[in-house]
Amino acid sequence: MAEAAPLRRLQRFVQAVVVHPGETGRAAAAAARKELGGRPLTTALVPGRTLTAVERIGIYQGMYLLRMHDALAADYPGLKHALGDDGFRDFVRAYVQRHPSTRYTLNRLGDHVPGYLARSRRVPGGRFLADLARLELAVTEVFDAETSGPLRRIRPASIGESTTFRASSTLRFLSLRYPVGVYLDAVRERRSPRIPRPAPARIALWRSGLSVRRLDLSPGADALLRRLAAGHRLGDALRSLRPRHRRDLPERAIVQLFRTAVSGGMLVPV
Repeated sequence: MAEAAPLRRLQRFVQAVVVHPGETGRAAAAAARKELGGRPLTTALVPGRTLTAVERIGIYQGMYLLRMHDALAADYPGLKHALGDDGFRDFVRAYVQRHPSTRYTLNRLGDHVPGYLARSRRVPGGRFLADLARLELAVTEVFDAETSGPLRRIRPASIGESTTFRASSTLRFLSLRYPVGVYLDAVRERRSPRIPRPAPARIALWRSGLSVRRLDLSPGADALLRRLAAGHRLGDALRSLRPRHRRDLPERAIVQLFRTAVSGGMLVPV
């Protein structure tokens, strides 16, 4: 009887088979050559009463991919809708082969999805899908972000030109090439949206309580909020706006913007 491989080699062998995206028998044979040091496959796998050794470890291999699928589907419902069930399964299989799970938690499994889609030539509509994934990843990051402490709320009417602001520690700004926010809203409402045409989109995301809030911004609103989040005084931030930004940000729009940003906790007057 052949001597069993050391525990660490056995662990690496099992992991190599479980995370392999291909056929189980080939995965087991390849892992045995690499990790078992020339020992036969039977030193690591034994058959059961009704299953062969390869079929037994194949159960774990199949469950691994299903678990990766479920984790990514939870974080990327819009992407799953855009690709369809079959396309999303193919995407998950290819993605986890390139970016396998390396942590005890799956919370960060999808961190590389936007970059993967932007570089991939195998996925049609990659630019739209990459923007959609950027938004969905940002939603996850904002939800998980740590807050810097309780926020002191002030009425928008008390704000003046000399007021400065502290941005919520969860605040994120996105500049995208596609209006993916509208698409994602439609998916969440169980409608069947079509992939939109390219159109610049500017988005602010932050967490209020246990909810992630999204604000779709005009170019002027985006420029103003970024300046305020960076610590500029309100009057200075308004005066520094370019003429084209001022034109799409009339006074009533500024009032509404502050009502949303301040009362929602995005910006806190200092």
